[in-house]
Amino acid sequence: MSSSRRLVAAVAACLLAEMLWTALFASGVPVPKVPALLTVPLALGLAALIARAAARAPGLPAAGRRFWRLMTASIALIGVGATIMGHARLHPEDPDALRTVQASAPALVAGVGLALYALLRLPTRSMTRGEWIRLGLDGLTVLISTATFLWHLALRPMLERHTDVRLALGLLLLSMTCLVALVAVMKVVLLGSGPVSPRSMRLMAAAVLVGGLGSAVSPLIASPRWVGLQPMITLVEALLVACAGSVAVSAGAAPATRAAAYSKLPYFAVAATSLLLAAVAYGDHTDVGPVATGAIAVSAAVGLRQLVALRDNALLLSSVRRHEQRMRYQASHDALTGLVNRARFAELLTSALLGQGPVAVLLIDLDDFKGINDTLGHGVGDEVLVTVAERLRRAVRHDDVVARLGGDEFAMLLRDVDAVPAVDVAGRIHDALGTPIHTTGHELLVHASVGIATSTPGDVLETLLRNADLAMYAAKERGKGGHFVYVPGMTTRIVAHAELGAQLRDAIDAELSRPSGSSRELSRPSGSSRQLFLLYQPIVRLDDGRTAATEALVRWRHPSRGVVPPLEFIPAAEQTGLIVPLGRWVLREACRQQATWLRDLGTAAPQSVSVNVAGRQLTDPQFVADVVAALDDAGLDARHLTLEVTETAVLDSAEAVATLEALRGLRVKLALDDFGTAASSLGLLLTCPVTSLKLDRTFVAGITTVARQEAVATAVIRMAQALDLAAVAEGIETQEQARMLRHLGYRFGQGYLYARPLPPDEVAAMSAPALAGRNPSI
Repeated sequence: MSSSRRLVAAVAACLLAEMLWTALFASGVPVPKVPALLTVPLALGLAALIARAAARAPGLPAAGRRFWRLMTASIALIGVGATIMGHARLHPEDPDALRTVQASAPALVAGVGLALYALLRLPTRSMTRGEWIRLGLDGLTVLISTATFLWHLALRPMLERHTDVRLALGLLLLSMTCLVALVAVMKVVLLGSGPVSPRSMRLMAAAVLVGGLGSAVSPLIASPRWVGLQPMITLVEALLVACAGSVAVSAGAAPATRAAAYSKLPYFAVAATSLLLAAVAYGDHTDVGPVATGAIAVSAAVGLRQLVALRDNALLLSSVRRHEQRMRYQASHDALTGLVNRARFAELLTSALLGQGPVAVLLIDLDDFKGINDTLGHGVGDEVLVTVAERLRRAVRHDDVVARLGGDEFAMLLRDVDAVPAVDVAGRIHDALGTPIHTTGHELLVHASVGIATSTPGDVLETLLRNADLAMYAAKERGKGGHFVYVPGMTTRIVAHAELGAQLRDAIDAELSRPSGSSRELSRPSGSSRQLFLLYQPIVRLDDGRTAATEALVRWRHPSRGVVPPLEFIPAAEQTGLIVPLGRWVLREACRQQATWLRDLGTAAPQSVSVNVAGRQLTDPQFVADVVAALDDAGLDARHLTLEVTETAVLDSAEAVATLEALRGLRVKLALDDFGTAASSLGLLLTCPVTSLKLDRTFVAGITTVARQEAVATAVIRMAQALDLAAVAEGIETQEQARMLRHLGYRFGQGYLYARPLPPDEVAAMSAPALAGRNPSI
């Protein structure tokens, strides 16, 4: 049994002793008065010890410790006052009894006031102004009702028997202090208090209630025979306070309490004062005025509280409605741009399709927006999206709909228009985006691809959106910053394109899952069951025609269509993302074949194999690891591998340039393919770590007849020589072209003049005729 519980048991023992003494004294048994004098101070002293222990409870916050320290002092003061008053009660015949009672009043008032201060200092939950007003009116209602009962049952009878003004004022002050303390307890009970246990607060409230009832019935127990009843009431208060302290010692910090949804106290107060008024009105009528005044005041306070509650409810309802409107807006609009979102756009489009007039849908996709997010950050990207949204709004009529479908994709709904006005809107979109966008520290030029689809009778939402989507991707295929109108038949071509992509996926998966084949199997694609195979076009030395290197070119033998042209399946691979696994397979097979040539042909073998790399591969985080794995699997030194990249693949792509830097760090050679066809060729020579340039075939075709092409070819070889780069001329088809290029300084070339793309065994025979017939692995 804990020490606090033993102290509570001791207080209970004092109460039982007082009850026994009172019963014996009332029965006329001659008992000494000293025990009755000792029980009250002893019990209150024990209660003060428990409150002191509660102030030291572990885990109690500072506000809780302050409360129990103040309650310790309050109990001590009340104990002093109650002891003094108890002596006067037990000795009423003493001529100084009245003065003794008056002397006890300051200690009692100070003790009750200190308890009131402790209660009011307890922190409560945050409340609105309306909640504070309602709480104040609740307290006022209870205060008026209690004061009415206290006046009618206690103060008025006492004043009628005692005419001493100082005694009357002391009793009045003590009564009012108890009333305010009752309101303070009610405040904490209604609001809840974290620093003090809720059970402790309920026990404290019960103690104050018992004290108030004791004051109210004091005139009824003023008989000398029942002189022990008032100390018994004080001991009950002490026991309740002791129990509250014991609970606080056990509980420590209290969990957050929750206030009741509403208080029933005001309604109980109205009912009680009404019953009291009825009793007085139908009784002796001597106190009907004050009681009626109290009842009217209670009713007025409750009525005012209801008005405040109604006002607060109206404000709350308005707030809820505003919140609902805001939620509906947020559910139907994009948070960043304020445009209609995908769900709302679908609703509006469905409604428009049910109307009479034609409908046009424009899907707008920003070109290369991912690069802005990746290089400049999402903050700049968001600024671009907001600016684009504003410009799109200005490009259409007031009743047209502009939506953000997600990411960098926007949409427009144009009512009562056909294809011609829709194309005009697309033109206005391009014009609006033609002005650079100013963001934080950057000036950006953004282009968009626009797909246009117009409705026909019977079209549904999915059909129109699909048609616009197909048109948008067709616009992207034709170049950035353009637009395209959907025409019947596009679906069939797109579906065929998608089917081709799916079949290509099956072919790639089959090759990636196939165990490594022999060199002989790779060298005979025409007789193999493999769908994907490589051909190699020799890169020769222009002075003697000997094979110096090769370029690996992938081919696809479709099971039913035969050999599919690269111009047909390579775009499908790029659009579907299959170019990454396809490129991985080509890299692996080319490295393996180059290692085979070096092993079997020795110094006569081609010294390097070139593999074309798409821009999407350069941005793949695993690409460098794929190159390392292909070299390791084949046992090939990195200096025998050349990766060819186009100018457009690395143009404005910091990520691609970083990948090239990493590859060059591995000693892999890098060639800039189709050099001279892009807008920033010269700038790329400064940023890309290339080791060779490949002059595009468009500058070779007319080199012997067009002076400008000869000038370009001359400028390229001069730059290559100045930058210590190798130069390869592509597309050589005549001896005259070869002689001209050799005369300009080109050492390497490739083209149909020397060889078309060949199987591996024919490349070996061309490189080393004497070995090709004897070595079975060639």
